Amino acid sequence: MRPTLIAKIAMITLLATLAIFALHDRIKPAAEQEVHTVRVLESVRSPYFLPQYLALNLGFFKEQHLDVKITTANPEFIRAALADRRTDVALCGMQKIIFNPDDPEREKNGPIVFATMACRDGSLLLSKKNDSAFQWQKLQNKTIIGSPHNDSSEIALENALRQAGILPYRQVTIYYNIPEKLRVGAFRAGTGNYLQLLEPEASMAEMEGYGQVVASVGAACDDMTITAFAALPGYIESNPEIIQKFTNAIYKAQLWLKQHSAEEAAMAVYPSFSNLEMQVLIKSIERYGTLKIWTDNPVVEREPYERFNTAAKNAGEIAAPVPYDTTVVTSFARQAVETVTYAPETETEKKKRKSFMIFFQ
Repeated sequence: MRPTLIAKIAMITLLATLAIFALHDRIKPAAEQEVHTVRVLESVRSPYFLPQYLALNLGFFKEQHLDVKITTANPEFIRAALADRRTDVALCGMQKIIFNPDDPEREKNGPIVFATMACRDGSLLLSKKNDSAFQWQKLQNKTIIGSPHNDSSEIALENALRQAGILPYRQVTIYYNIPEKLRVGAFRAGTGNYLQLLEPEASMAEMEGYGQVVASVGAACDDMTITAFAALPGYIESNPEIIQKFTNAIYKAQLWLKQHSAEEAAMAVYPSFSNLEMQVLIKSIERYGTLKIWTDNPVVEREPYERFNTAAKNAGEIAAPVPYDTTVVTSFARQAVETVTYAPETETEKKKRKSFMIFFQ
């Protein structure tokens, strides 16, 4: 009897084990969600886009089961890549994405903005020497090496000049046709009284001694939606969950940023800036934080969007504003704000985590 009893017990154990494995296999797909790849093209690699790099390097995209691949490309290429479905999401200035005079069907198939992370332009104005008493009115009859003529930062610069009572191209000369790679060299060689740059190039100029930041273009203007995340309507309609998860990660990065220092942020995103000196990265992030460049949440509000449209119209880049209601969708960003939270680790939790990791080393 005993062998039979033992055999029965063994059989029951085996069946129970098989049942557990079968149940595990059945629930595994639900527990391990499918990972979606999202291709992002950005117009520049800059701390200006800091929340995106935080979401990438802190694992916030991964938490949303997204494999986000970020590539830096020429802004003109980004627009074409969106149209040809070679990228899923674009991150660059509003001018390059939204205003496309070559597309007569713009309102039907143009990119849709679904999130932002900056409320001000990130470009800075540099002089060849320090000028602590700088005023925008000093630019009258001076020359500026600016961004390309149809760039969003150039539109912001012209807006700042107009607000200071200076007429662009009449009372001040702007060189907008110098190639991107030659602008710094031209300035160092003596061209222009001022130079317009983003970070980290502005901080690099200061550290190398050939330029001093004297003003922020974004701070000289009212808040504007100057840059944003955009995707084609078809992609958004076919992948609303992916767009929502992407926006969730960006918002969590924005929450993280509000509770951490520039040094901590620099350490977090350094893998995305491995060819940059850490001190330059820290200084760039500190400057942008002080200038309040980033938004608190990803929602694109109507007023700052229309303010940029007005600036673009005044700059002669568009004949008429592009309607907010046909260009912007806020549902993803608003849902992120309502549902996403971030709680930083306490000192006790940090110590426990370190002790736990040491135990397994």
